[in-house]
Amino acid sequence: MEKYIKEDDFLARWISGELSTEELKKFENSKDYTVLKRINDASQTLKAPTFNNQALLNKLREQTSAKPQTSKTRVIKLIPNWAYAAAAVMIAFGVFYVMNMQSNFNTGFSEQLAVVLPDNSEVKLNANSHLNYKTLNWRSDRKLELEGEAFFDVEKGKTFKVITNEGVVEVLGTEFNVISRNTYFEVQCMEGKVRVTSNTMHRNVVLLPGEAVRIINNNFEEWNFELNEPNWLVGESTFYNAPILQVLQALENQFEITFDTSNIDSNKRFTGAFTHKDLSLAIKTVSTPMNLSYSLDKEERIIRLSSKE
Repeated sequence: MEKYIKEDDFLARWISGELSTEELKKFENSKDYTVLKRINDASQTLKAPTFNNQALLNKLREQTSAKPQTSKTRVIKLIPNWAYAAAAVMIAFGVFYVMNMQSNFNTGFSEQLAVVLPDNSEVKLNANSHLNYKTLNWRSDRKLELEGEAFFDVEKGKTFKVITNEGVVEVLGTEFNVISRNTYFEVQCMEGKVRVTSNTMHRNVVLLPGEAVRIINNNFEEWNFELNEPNWLVGESTFYNAPILQVLQALENQFEITFDTSNIDSNKRFTGAFTHKDLSLAIKTVSTPMNLSYSLDKEERIIRLSSKE
């Protein structure tokens, strides 16, 4: 085994993709590369056990530094001793990195966040949303999980999947908006083509630009729109025949308030928009066309709604 490969952190840096171009090229041309690559590939399929990382590493270092025992019987091994030690180290490091090489992004009330993925695809998270994905082997397995709302601009390449509690959105290269909150699921396609699959209804639909679908109360609802990108990117939330509870939740996410909806008809639908810049104006633009009155508890930031009818 070449001397530089025996460095304490060399294999860990290789597994995590941190070797320099020169180091990687030298390693790939070494006689040890083929065996180590096979060991590493096999280790990626393992599930992580519970272990003490530091104790394990100390034990492995003791084993690799210990002198071999003498024996009268000569044994010729097809795989040298260093390969077994390297395998143990690589499996330990490989499992550690597989479990920890994950990126998580969160937004709070009224926050937005732009995320550039490893393949230069872009995700813009709306308020009160969560996104996570594994960075390991991203280009061959472009898959992430979303809770909340996000707009995606996907680079062409292998299949790209957005996984939510209510359904899956699958694309090859496109722009689309996804909302997944509690049991509500909505997808709008701005560019390209997306396939939307419901987890509960076992049904899927293909959307083209300007087409949208929502899944609510075990029903597919489809409609058309004329936006090139969602208006929330420029400070305004827009809705088409949306359940009033979803509109109010969007208000809560933008202004960090709470609505008391016990005295309104939750089956009502809203078409329109509200601004993210002025709470009073936003509430009026939603409540007036819905024939709702409201009162504000400033200390608790609770808005109580009631029907004027």
